[in-house]
Amino acid sequence: MKVLVLSIHADMGATFIQTICADVEGLTGHTLVDGQRMEFEVLAGTPHDQPGWQEKLEHADVLVMLVRFLDGVSLEKLRAIRAGLSDIPTKPMAVFLFREEGEIDFKMSCPSCGQKLWVRDTDENKKGRCPNCKEAFRLPSQAAQVKSTLTLPDSVPITRVMRGNMSSCRNALVNLKGHLTGGLVASEQPFDPSILMKSTVRIELNESEMKGLSED
Repeated sequence: MKVLVLSIHADMGATFIQTICADVEGLTGHTLVDGQRMEFEVLAGTPHDQPGWQEKLEHADVLVMLVRFLDGVSLEKLRAIRAGLSDIPTKPMAVFLFREEGEIDFKMSCPSCGQKLWVRDTDENKKGRCPNCKEAFRLPSQAAQVKSTLTLPDSVPITRVMRGNMSSCRNALVNLKGHLTGGLVASEQPFDPSILMKSTVRIELNESEMKGLSED
């Protein structure tokens, strides 16, 4: 089985295959998962800056998108990758959320002003307020944010993996074999190129002020 690992950054893809494969050469490697040989190749960057993009997609059996941050700049590149998949026949696909060991939050951008924010996993579905523009919004989980912003169908599984943790990475591959049955649907959401480049700050939570919004 040929698995093409799509990643914004080559080093993130390389770290992933080095974690699961004993035999690695550059951005390629192979391993056995439940007795089945899986061959991995990392395709880093976007269709705009990666020659041979279409050919590599066509020769893959399965696509895995590695996702780390969900700030505006990262999402612009992830959406470019997503758009680059629309011209190929439907292929099985999964998303792996690439986390550091023990990490309890993820980076996203304020939907109103683009300010980069840290959002804790435990604050999912709470009302937060951007420290920059003061707009309130309901905090998503990282998986829900990925699925929504990349317009992925429910058939695409989203699994969390830990950097350098062989167990979590191999478990994700086992789940990929067992549960991955769907593919891509056409994206209908154009990307707004207006992105604010700011330092990332912690989202504000104020339960009393947000109480009136809790029924939205």
